[in-house]
Amino acid sequence: MKRSVIFGSVVAALAVGYAFYFDYKRRNDPQFRKKLKRRYKKVQEVAESQKLAEQKLFEEKVEKALELVKITPLPSSAEEKELFFMQQVARGEQLFQKQPDGDNIESAVCFYSALKVYPQPNELFSIYERTIPEPIMNLLRAMQTKETTPTVE
Repeated sequence: MKRSVIFGSVVAALAVGYAFYFDYKRRNDPQFRKKLKRRYKKVQEVAESQKLAEQKLFEEKVEKALELVKITPLPSSAEEKELFFMQQVARGEQLFQKQPDGDNIESAVCFYSALKVYPQPNELFSIYERTIPEPIMNLLRAMQTKETTPTVE
């Protein structure tokens, strides 16, 4: 028991001593400060490049989802639209249940296709916001924004 108290005290004293040494070096050694700044910049650059890569991947997902929506044929009669709507919502829920943490492009495509045939899309979108999980909702928002903004060619 006595040895563990002594050992713990020595380790604590060494940790406090290192903290004081580190603080002293940080405050008084210009080379050490430069080294810390370089490390900080590298960490920031890596974080920024990671964020850009994630954003690019998300944009590619949105493009892929919109392409899938474009190739999906939409029905013309009211009865067909109602049946199509019910099928797409059910299929979207099924796909999400199968892969709750996975790739949700197919699920988002189903929900978005149902949104396109619904008579009041704004109302349905507000229902989606309350019921659909956040990753799919983010994809739907991006799809809607991307499709409604005109592209300059």
